Amino acid sequence: MAIPRVLSIAGTDPTGGAGIHADIKSITAAGGYAMGAVTALVSQNTHGVTDVHYPDASVLTIQLEAVSADVIVDAVKIGMLGQTAYIDAVNQWLEKTKPPIVVIDPVMVATSGDRLIDEDAEQHLRQLFHRATVLTPNTPELEILAGCESGSILSDEGAIDAARTLAQQYDVLVAVKGGHLDGERIINHLVAAHGIVATTMQPRIQTKSTHGTGCSQSSALATRLAAGENPQDALGWVTRWLHDSIRAADGLQVGTGHGPIDHSHRARTLAAHALSTPWLSQTVDLQAFASDPSSDLLPHADAVARYRIQPAGQWTRLLAQLTHDILEQTLFDDFLTGLREGTLETWEFTAYQRQDAHYLNRYARALAALAARASDPVHTVFWSSGSASAISVEQVLHHTWLAEVTGEELTQVVSMAITPITAGYTNHLLANTALESYVVGAAAVLPCYWMYAEIGLRLSEINTEDHPYHAWLTTYQDEAFTRSTQQAIAIVESLLAAASAPEREQAMRAFIEASLWEREFFDQASRMR
Repeated sequence: MAIPRVLSIAGTDPTGGAGIHADIKSITAAGGYAMGAVTALVSQNTHGVTDVHYPDASVLTIQLEAVSADVIVDAVKIGMLGQTAYIDAVNQWLEKTKPPIVVIDPVMVATSGDRLIDEDAEQHLRQLFHRATVLTPNTPELEILAGCESGSILSDEGAIDAARTLAQQYDVLVAVKGGHLDGERIINHLVAAHGIVATTMQPRIQTKSTHGTGCSQSSALATRLAAGENPQDALGWVTRWLHDSIRAADGLQVGTGHGPIDHSHRARTLAAHALSTPWLSQTVDLQAFASDPSSDLLPHADAVARYRIQPAGQWTRLLAQLTHDILEQTLFDDFLTGLREGTLETWEFTAYQRQDAHYLNRYARALAALAARASDPVHTVFWSSGSASAISVEQVLHHTWLAEVTGEELTQVVSMAITPITAGYTNHLLANTALESYVVGAAAVLPCYWMYAEIGLRLSEINTEDHPYHAWLTTYQDEAFTRSTQQAIAIVESLLAAASAPEREQAMRAFIEASLWEREFFDQASRMR
């Protein structure tokens, strides 16, 4: 898919939270190449606007013509125009260039209800709407544009009715933003003249750091539509990204008023999930620790005490210390956070389940290979039992969930092929259990037990019968699985104790790499859309 080239036409925000500054960040986060033509020079911070300077409209025209004379524009997001001359300049440029996607955020009324443009400018702005693909008004703007009384839209149904009126009048899609309505959950829609074409839902986050959400939503939506996504997929991606950006917003600590959202939270999360552990190569000599598992030089020496399932000795304690940061990253990635909150979309959970079904088929083979390598009959029975369980118990859960999935979009997930991450993870397990020494193979599969059990026991704290993923959470907090994990740790501890230093080093690397794959495996569902 080509990278969409998206132009923002908007005013400025020197603190970076709204306007063209937010648009550029949002377009980039959504996978586009961001460009910008400045309208008004706005002096503002997290407490409000202190001054607005409007250059001559010809300055805007010159900017627009410079862009379109050289660059193919795949989408345009239009924000603050403010004056009639600016609106007319944009209208004339759109008439000449006819970009395929135009998203208009009609900056007419502040969330507080204050009017931002006069009635003459409003009439000129309405003339732009016929050129739009999507309109993204806030609730006060929707009331004005649909001819409703001020303060009359109080419910999701009322907003949808008003949006249909507007969509029919201008032959556009209209975004209904649930953030301005009451309720514990925010429901967003894209509405056409014939009705709703896309819907998403996320829990409401209690924070005052929501400055620039309207700008950010509209510019990200323009980008995803320009990339070729249908309205449901585009709105779904934007809603999840915006939710994550708002959830992380307070961590920015920008300003003392209504702070900005964290546009780059997702990008930083994905960067942190690169298949590497930088501190490991810089500060840890695995060869040395393979001979002496002293923890003096290791980070997380005290953190192991927080494990729900403790190491069985000095060698498995070393493994826990080496991978503690990987476990923490996994526990708080976007997928498990959504799972913990019960807000994970059905599509995303089903995509995970489908990959887990692929994984279990190959994982069962890895455990069977490990059982064949074991010389201790107790070990053989243990790994063989695990192999059988992967098919007879866990696969039943996966197939039950997948069999209940309905809808064209979810049906596509059910038929989804194995992903590179799932293939890479299981290839790692199969190669180490079939081709390497027994201790290396056992160390490679240990994270499959230990990390799953640690995650399951933590999630058990929020698991209730009405949780949407109750059955899955119950499986991994099961006492039998905990006991199996403890036995797997004990087996690996005994094998490491008896191994040579070179074998221990190889086993440590196999364990660390499997832990990294485990982290990537959980996180991949968030990157499939």
